[in-house]
Amino acid sequence: MSSNELSLRYDLLNSQMNPHFINNAIQSICNSITKGNVNQSINWLNRLSHLYRLVQKSTKCKMIDLQEELEISTLYIELQRDLFDKGFSYVIKIDESLKEDLEHTKVPPLILQPLIENAILHGLKRMKQNGKGELQITVTVEKEMLYICITDNGNGITKTEKELNESSGISLENINERLKIINGGKSEKKLLEVRTLKNDTGIALGTQSCLRIPLIQI
Repeated sequence: MSSNELSLRYDLLNSQMNPHFINNAIQSICNSITKGNVNQSINWLNRLSHLYRLVQKSTKCKMIDLQEELEISTLYIELQRDLFDKGFSYVIKIDESLKEDLEHTKVPPLILQPLIENAILHGLKRMKQNGKGELQITVTVEKEMLYICITDNGNGITKTEKELNESSGISLENINERLKIINGGKSEKKLLEVRTLKNDTGIALGTQSCLRIPLIQI
């Protein structure tokens, strides 16, 4: 492919990233309103509106600041947590060497949201009513690559790769393709890896999705 063709291909992949969760969130908010939770519902709508504006802005760009990507991710997580029966806990851990450079570190827009969505809606699905769900995002640097992992404490992967792609709002193949394009096809390692975490006896401890993104700082 020529560089122009790759650019057009990348733009097409980006345009698919408007998260479908917004429809589900609106339906949940409508249900909340019918139950009389008006003030809470207004709060949710305000946050959803802010999130949507950020999403619309970000998907018009080839790359955005890591700080903005994390802001979108945090808003999305907190909205989902509030709509998630008894909720869940979450933490975002950022490498000390990156904390001062989040505004200058570039990543593809909404590269994390589909993986976070999978972790919440599928990984933590069985914990909706006990409030024991845990979500963790870690951002580190390894050999000129950003290494970002999303980990949940659910039951691990219970679907085939094909089923996982089909059940995702955005195909995992989309994420992998975008990473390949910005990486120039140079990496020998997997750029997107989704795996079940297990203890020494083989019992599933959760699911971990890890991305390798070229470290681009401007």
